[in-house]
Amino acid sequence: MDVASEVSESEDGKVANQPSEDIKAPENSAELEAIAHDLLNRAKSLLSEVETWIEAVHQKKLSTGQRAVEYRTLRNDIEAEIGFLKKLATMDLSQEKARHYIVSSNLMYFEAMWAAAKRSSGLLAFRKNLFHSRPADRRRGVEQKGVRSSRARGDDKAFALVDIIARDGLEWIKISTMSEKRLLFDLAKLGWQNDAFSDSEDEDMDDQPSKHDEDDDDEVSLVKTARDLAKGAPKSRVMGKIPTVRFVLPRIHSGKIKEIDSVIQKMRATGAIVECGNDLKPPLSMEAALPRLLVDRSTNFTETLNIDCTILLAIISDISHADVPIQDWYPPAVKSQIVSEAKERLLPTQFYPILKGRSMVCTEEAALQMKEIAAIIGTESEKQRALILFGEISHQSREDLVVAWSKLSAYSSPPDLLLPIRVVPKYVPDARISPTAAAVASELTPINSSVFLFGWMAGLTTLTSNRTTVKQIDRIVDDVGLEDWDSGPLLWVSEEARSLIAKQGRRKA
Repeated sequence: MDVASEVSESEDGKVANQPSEDIKAPENSAELEAIAHDLLNRAKSLLSEVETWIEAVHQKKLSTGQRAVEYRTLRNDIEAEIGFLKKLATMDLSQEKARHYIVSSNLMYFEAMWAAAKRSSGLLAFRKNLFHSRPADRRRGVEQKGVRSSRARGDDKAFALVDIIARDGLEWIKISTMSEKRLLFDLAKLGWQNDAFSDSEDEDMDDQPSKHDEDDDDEVSLVKTARDLAKGAPKSRVMGKIPTVRFVLPRIHSGKIKEIDSVIQKMRATGAIVECGNDLKPPLSMEAALPRLLVDRSTNFTETLNIDCTILLAIISDISHADVPIQDWYPPAVKSQIVSEAKERLLPTQFYPILKGRSMVCTEEAALQMKEIAAIIGTESEKQRALILFGEISHQSREDLVVAWSKLSAYSSPPDLLLPIRVVPKYVPDARISPTAAAVASELTPINSSVFLFGWMAGLTTLTSNRTTVKQIDRIVDDVGLEDWDSGPLLWVSEEARSLIAKQGRRKA
C-alpha cells in the first residue's frame, strides 16, 4: 500500500464540511461567544490529547526502515481549526452568519476521528489517499530504491481515502459525520433506485460483483466508498493479511429507518464493519488508551517465529552483544555495521522485543549454514552462543540457557527468551503449496527455498535480513498474484545485518 501525502477529505483537497444541522443558532452575541468558547475549549482539549500521543511516538524508538508514524496532517488540521474558532469568538456577526460559521466547524469530525482512533490501536496515519502498490512497498511502508511504485508507473489514481490507518496497517477506518437527515436527502435525490431495497437483492449481492460496478452511480457515497475499499484491500496486504475496513457513523443510528438500514446492509455486504452511533462505546481515557495507540510491529507476528540464517548470525555476532573496536583489516561492511550498532543497539531495540515470549524455529538448512559459518570464522564467544542458541550444551534447562546467554552479552536477556531454537525439517507436502508459492520455490536457491517456503506454508512469520531474496519473492508474488484464500508469505525484514568478524583471512597480508 502506497500512502500519498494528500490530506483532503473532499475531492478538491480540502477538509470536507459535514455541517451540524442540530447546532442551536446563537440568539445574541453573548451566546455566540459562549458557543465559540465551548468549541474552542473542546478543540484545545483534543489537541492536547493528540500532542500527548505525538510525544509518546517520539519517545518510542523506531527501527531503521520502519515507516515513520504520520501525525502532522492531524495536528495541523486541528491547529487550523483552533485558529478558526479563535477568530469566530471575536467576530461581530449577524445571527444568520454566526450560525453558518458555527455549523461550518469541522470539530465534530475531528472529535469523531480521534475517538475512533482511541478505540483502535497501532496508529500509523490519518486521512490518507491509498494507491495500489507492490508488495515490497506495502510490507515496509517506504519506497525502496530500484522499486517503482504504482504512482511512479503512472497509475496514480487513488482508489480510496481513509481517515485512519490503524493496527499497524491492518485496519482502515473511515469516519462520516453525515446525519440521518442528510443521508435520507441523498437517497431521495437518487430517486426510485433507492426507494426500497428488497431482501433478495441484499442476499444476492455477494454473487453479483459485476453489478456493483454498473450500479455505483446510483448509490450513495457511503456505499460507493465501501465498495472501493473492499476492492482495494485484497491488493494492499500487510504482512500477508488483507486490511479490515471499518466505518464509523456517529450520527446515524441503525434499527430506526428502513432506508438507512438498507444502506448499512449494503455497506456490510462488502465485508466492512459498520459502527453506528448506537454501537459505539465511549473511548478509553487517554492514559488507558496511549500504550495501545503506539505502533508495535510484532503485534501481528505469529506466536512461533521462523528464523532465517541471516538473523541467526546477527543474534550470535559479537557486534550485536558489545562495543567492538574497529580493526583496519575489517571489511567495509563490518566496519559499517559496528558504527551502526553504536546507534541502533539491535538486540535490545529490535530483536528482543520481538523474540521474547515467542517460540523460535529454523530449518535444518538454515541451522547447518549458520553452524558452518560460525565454525570457520566465528570467535570463541560467537561459537559458544551458537551452542547455547541450539541447546547443544548438556543438561541445560531453558533458564540455564538464558543465564549462559546473558553472561556472553553486555545486554540483559529477557527472562522469557524461549531458548533453544527448535530445528525443523524443510519438508512441505506438495498438496499444501499454492501455485504462487510453487512459482517462488522454482526461482529460489535451495537454502532460501527451505527457509521461506517452510515459513509460508506453515503460516509462520519469517524473520530475515536477506533483502535481496525478499525483493525476489515480492516480484514473483506481484507477477503471479495471490488467490483470495492465499495469505502470502509473512515476512519481517530487518534493514540491519550483522556479520561474524573473526576470519583471519580478512587480515591484509
